[in-house]
Amino acid sequence: MSGPSESLKVLIVDLSNLYGGSSSRVLSLMTRAQPGTIALAGLESGAIIQRARQLGLPVHPLAKHKADPRLLLRLIQLIRRECYNVLDTQNIQSKFWANLAAFVTGTSLVSTLNSWYANEHGKASLKGKIYTSLELLSNQSLDLYITVSEKDRQSLLKAGLPEEKVELIHNAVDTNLSAIRGGPEWLREKFDLPPEAVVCTAVGRLVPVKGYDVLVKAMQQISSQVPQLFCLIVGAGECREELAAQIRDGGLKDRVRLLGYHDREEALAILKSSDIFVMPSRYEGTPIALLEAAALARPILASATGGIPELVQHQEHAFLVPPNDPGELAQGLMKLTLDREYARSLGRKAQGRIQEKFNLDSQVHATWQAYQKALDRHRLRKR
Repeated sequence: MSGPSESLKVLIVDLSNLYGGSSSRVLSLMTRAQPGTIALAGLESGAIIQRARQLGLPVHPLAKHKADPRLLLRLIQLIRRECYNVLDTQNIQSKFWANLAAFVTGTSLVSTLNSWYANEHGKASLKGKIYTSLELLSNQSLDLYITVSEKDRQSLLKAGLPEEKVELIHNAVDTNLSAIRGGPEWLREKFDLPPEAVVCTAVGRLVPVKGYDVLVKAMQQISSQVPQLFCLIVGAGECREELAAQIRDGGLKDRVRLLGYHDREEALAILKSSDIFVMPSRYEGTPIALLEAAALARPILASATGGIPELVQHQEHAFLVPPNDPGELAQGLMKLTLDREYARSLGRKAQGRIQEKFNLDSQVHATWQAYQKALDRHRLRKR
């Protein structure tokens, strides 16, 4: 791997509580960096901080929660003490504080945009409007955006960002996942599934944009036609109780299981042992979970939304359906459940595409180049 230039010293700021695709991106970047060139700042109980500690990576807990009034001062002190010259933020809360800290300390600021908020939450959504406004209003110190999909890059350009200030770097994954444990028998025994079960698995936060309510509706539509199909949903989040009620009311208590949060190794073992990977999202940037499913040669059923069609093509590497359409999702589930050879063929082709186009070394090298570009631009701006 090509490392960063001598002058770069990067602090990634991630104030999220839950583990998501952006967390995997950050940790992959950090584990491949030269020692002393990069560290992570976040919340004391944040899942990414906990995982980074387990991996022996340098971490700086800033506060217990995002609204802690001491957070900004601690971030400024950290930047000055450790002489960081590039800040990279991973979400809007992180960027709000980092923008202020960068302004005070004269540090270069990068915003990694994992999903454009108006696309993710909907243009009419109050949350989407607020997050989009905050994103654009917190650009006083910004030197560069990194975006993970062409659709989100275009959204930034439409919002008035100059082209030279936006870098497109797709997410990527480790394509050597042979060490991941698990297998069909292990999965069926662990979750008490019948031997003949065909298992579809979804992995991600339980939030509205992930579309798990659409998945439950699809399962309900075809439950009698494919009694061998079972669905596992791996993840935690605000929609758990609502989804549990939907599953119960739909008579799917035994067929659709909410497994809760599992660490990355366990989630990958479940995914590797499954027959189908399903992503019913209303919007995605470049989803890490989908890339990992492809690297594991799992047949993919996903919404044709956001950056997903940039990664896989319909009926070539995956079966893609319109977002927010339980009927089409149900037909996709039927197809991949009943035509197992077709499903396996999709999985093999997806694996080949990911190995060729979305490998981590290329992504990490491009990210370091983007950091250097941001720092160079920052120095020119300060002259």
